[in-house]
Amino acid sequence: MRLFEIHEQPWFPQFLRDQFVDGLQMILEVTNTYKPIAQLLQKRLEECGSERVVDLCSGAGGPWPSLVRDFEMHGDRPPEVFLTDKFPNTTKLLDLESLTANHIHFVQHSIDATEIPRNLQGFRTLFSSFHHLKPDEARHLLQDSFDRGEGIGIFEATAFHLLTFLSVLLVPVGAWLFLPFRRPFRWSRVLWTYVIPVIPFVLFFDGLVSCLRSYSVGELKEMTSGLKSEGYRWEIGTQTGGFLPVRITYLLGCPQNVSAESAD
Repeated sequence: MRLFEIHEQPWFPQFLRDQFVDGLQMILEVTNTYKPIAQLLQKRLEECGSERVVDLCSGAGGPWPSLVRDFEMHGDRPPEVFLTDKFPNTTKLLDLESLTANHIHFVQHSIDATEIPRNLQGFRTLFSSFHHLKPDEARHLLQDSFDRGEGIGIFEATAFHLLTFLSVLLVPVGAWLFLPFRRPFRWSRVLWTYVIPVIPFVLFFDGLVSCLRSYSVGELKEMTSGLKSEGYRWEIGTQTGGFLPVRITYLLGCPQNVSAESAD
């Protein structure tokens, strides 16, 4: 369903967009939403021989800080991760400078997921952002990854599913409860979360709309149906688990050095 999300609109101020992605980042970190797919992603990166990741539509960093910790806890070497966004979060660029030591880097200039520069190479990832692309844009990104022989991992925590809808109801509550523990402390977060609760409302509204806009497993299979070759393999499915009862839909594209046995 081609509905609109408030934070995507040109009239939505950049400082509020920064607050929105910061609030979403806080929820991702506290709930460790993408933990169920951490080892699946690590395994596919290893099979593709990818030591460099280009994360698209990163917002305030997405799940990569927690994914890196998960990799290290399991004794795996994290890739070098380059976070990109069409509207880079300038506040987080300052907050997360220390993450460079943990293999995470912010790309400070605008990167459009539909027009990835040739010199920006690496395994591509998108977390809860693929549904922002229109069908033709989504197909173009998959075609581009296929044509360039780049690996890609798409992971969506939003879906047209009852439990996911119910989980969205908890997101504003989480924004209110967890904000006092957010570091570094900023009075602007207090203003737009408690005094004028714009951020909790946008998190709730855009979360519901994201569920309605998200592509199903069947739609993902249709998008990749024409992208077949012996040198590239697609893997589509769902994974459950984690703190919230959400179903992670994933699409993985890997170049030729992925063995068929690794598909299970």
